[in-house]
Amino acid sequence: MTANSTMPILDTPYDVPPDKIAAYRRDGWVRLDGVMPLPDLAPFRDAISRHTIGFASGLAPLEQRDTYGKAFIQYTNLWAAHDEVRPFSLAPRFAKIAAELMDVPAVRIYHDQALFKEAGGGLTPWHQDQQYWPLDGARCITMWMPLVDCPQAMGTMRFASGSQQLGYLGPLDISDGSEERLKRLIAEHGHAVAEAGDMRAGDATFHDGWCIHGAQGNASSKVRAVVTVIYMEADAVVTQPDHPSREKDLKTWLPGLRAGDVAASPLNPVVWPG
Repeated sequence: MTANSTMPILDTPYDVPPDKIAAYRRDGWVRLDGVMPLPDLAPFRDAISRHTIGFASGLAPLEQRDTYGKAFIQYTNLWAAHDEVRPFSLAPRFAKIAAELMDVPAVRIYHDQALFKEAGGGLTPWHQDQQYWPLDGARCITMWMPLVDCPQAMGTMRFASGSQQLGYLGPLDISDGSEERLKRLIAEHGHAVAEAGDMRAGDATFHDGWCIHGAQGNASSKVRAVVTVIYMEADAVVTQPDHPSREKDLKTWLPGLRAGDVAASPLNPVVWPG
């Protein structure tokens, strides 16, 4: 099943304005509106929601989870498990945006994931995505797209603008500790904290793998339904994992690979050019 065989919009380029590209390269993140038109998004929203809710049925109640668990329900690699999600996650429309923002000729998917923040769900602490990934030196980017309209009170994204310039800050998994340490660091370096604000379904933010970011808790009575797709430059090379989270990521998202290999397992196809 290909994106083109199910929905032409997924093969149709999105025109990224030059000022948005410049903003991404300066700040390490950018918001783009209307990346996926709502009528086209709806069937994928329904499929992703159904599978994520099914996954969540096996989780402990919200009040019994730790800070990471209270931040969101995390269901990963939907594209590999569910045929109806595959065209969305592998869509050239999104991958081309990633390539343009990173200024690379081709990109692979690292993985996708649903991040559903339940009503009353907690803070997503400050963190760097790429601290989890054994891909030091590679350009990586995350697309974060709400599947439903999300006022800021539901916990849309916040970013420390320009913080990608700091690079790898060492092992620091999402936790109360990452929130406190990175909050201090943001203040010390004078990075402005910017909010994505109210977002409509199908809008998206894109952020660099090293950009420090997080989200407030969900103060609404509805679920913040979000899907993310992570991309890396197509010739990214695996680096030696230096902590357990990276060792886990290597086995999970880059199966069969080791340090020095191009990050091109069967789970990491080139998605642009399509």
